[in-house]
Amino acid sequence: MIRKMRIEDLPFVKSLMQSIPLFWHDVWTDKTLERAFAASEDLALVYELDHQIVGCIFGYDLGFRAYIGGLAISEEMRNRGIGKELLQYVEDVLKKRGCELIIADIWKSAEPFYRKLGWEEPQAVLLRKRLIEK
Repeated sequence: MIRKMRIEDLPFVKSLMQSIPLFWHDVWTDKTLERAFAASEDLALVYELDHQIVGCIFGYDLGFRAYIGGLAISEEMRNRGIGKELLQYVEDVLKKRGCELIIADIWKSAEPFYRKLGWEEPQAVLLRKRLIEK
């Protein structure tokens, strides 16, 4: 079941993220997660099964376009449509708001999942600048 994330969910969301190899960054703190939650507003969602959080997504509506800042599904619950449901929920909300474009930076291993759902490479180039060294 998809529901809006609550502040009291953050320790469970953090644990989920830390359980996925390479997902959680060493420089992230509880404050990082709290800021991500606050900025996401109504697009921070969790997927619950038997009162346990097994997936989460952080979407951001920036007006001009939207952004997926993180989609995490517990490894044992993958390939059950949970990620697809979470992503579709965010896409539907954004579409109703008139948002034209949604962007996500993803791991290469997740590319087939996104492509299967109609995502494609943009003509733009994604650049990054590391502000805090590991």
